[in-house]
Order: sequence, then structure tokens, then C-alpha cells
Amino acid sequence: MRKTVREFPSLMTVRDVAEVCGVPVSTVHHWAVRGGGPPSFKLGKHRRFDAEEVLAWINASRAAGARSR
Repeated sequence: MRKTVREFPSLMTVRDVAEVCGVPVSTVHHWAVRGGGPPSFKLGKHRRFDAEEVLAWINASRAAGARSR
């Protein structure tokens, strides 16, 4: 009998996102509460971000910045 292996998305913490984006942790908390940052969700009391969505958000923000120049 063969077992199926499930792949779960890579989850990032607020600190991970802050480090990748080069911003303070408080900025990521602000984005999560007020909008404007990558999509996030809560697991219990902990905020998490899907790594692929964070990358997509960074790429979209970069593209938007290039268009506004």
C-alpha cells in the first residue's frame, strides 16, 4: 500500500515577512491590520503568511512601482 504525501504551503511569520521586505516588524503588523501588505491569516493568535502570496505581492508591488515612474 502506498502512502500519499501531502505538501503544505510554506508559512511565514510576521518576522519572516519583515526580514524579506526589509521593514520593521511593526510595519508588517500595520499592513495586516490596516491593509496594504501581503494577504495574511491567523492560526489561533498567530499571524501567518503564505510564502507564495508574499512573493506574488512583492512582484506586484515592484511592477506597480515600475509603472508609476
